[in-house]
Amino acid sequence: MSVSRDASYVSRSVQWGALRGMRKLETEEQMTPEYRQTALKLVYALASTEFASVEQHQPWINQGPTAEDRFVQAQICADEAHQGMEDYRLLCQFGPEGEALARDLLQRRRGQHLLEAFNLPFDSWVDLCMFCCTMDLVAWYHLKALENSSFAPLARAMTAMVPEERFHASFGANRVRRLLEDPDYAAACGATRADVEAALRKWYPRALDTFGSSQSRFSAAAVEFGIRRWGNEELRQMYLADINPLLESMGLTPPPPDWDRHIL
Repeated sequence: MSVSRDASYVSRSVQWGALRGMRKLETEEQMTPEYRQTALKLVYALASTEFASVEQHQPWINQGPTAEDRFVQAQICADEAHQGMEDYRLLCQFGPEGEALARDLLQRRRGQHLLEAFNLPFDSWVDLCMFCCTMDLVAWYHLKALENSSFAPLARAMTAMVPEERFHASFGANRVRRLLEDPDYAAACGATRADVEAALRKWYPRALDTFGSSQSRFSAAAVEFGIRRWGNEELRQMYLADINPLLESMGLTPPPPDWDRHIL
């Protein structure tokens, strides 16, 4: 399925699921217990990735081989922090429980984050570039699924967060291609083709895991309530249809989709 890269408008009414046609929800008080728990869990998971990503990127500020790389790396860090704080504020709309979850996220460090991929450090500039190419494209799909969410504050937040994540993914793809095609840039990074291929093997299965279980009842509930547009497995297949041709156009061979997977 093709996904438009244009930003979606934010409607006043729910656009899909069991609540379609109803006015979007603005506050916790308007939510049923089931809707509240689903929305809270989703925002918490989303926020955890943003703060963890800041931790991963931070040591690499001013470490890129070119001035443009260093500028973009600082911008990515700032964007991830912005997205984390947007999610932090959304969590706080869920009262004391949400506030406690938000505080918890600010205290977590590598090894304590919810998703495996965000507990892994960047081992090199090549590693960072492949993370942006693969993992930030995952993030873009996750955020696209929240555009026009039935939870209105979340839908509004996506108008800034979706294009930020697209920028990060595009930067990663551009730099991976340059590492493979520009010998001078590869030399400046101290990188070889083998390094690029090793980074692909590191991040590709973790990217696919990040979509979650294909049989997740939580994922199905998020779609049914109109909070999210697509479920885990649908998003994963959309991602595969995007990332694999991109990698192949660079002369890279994607691993099998079930290789080294920890979440199926």
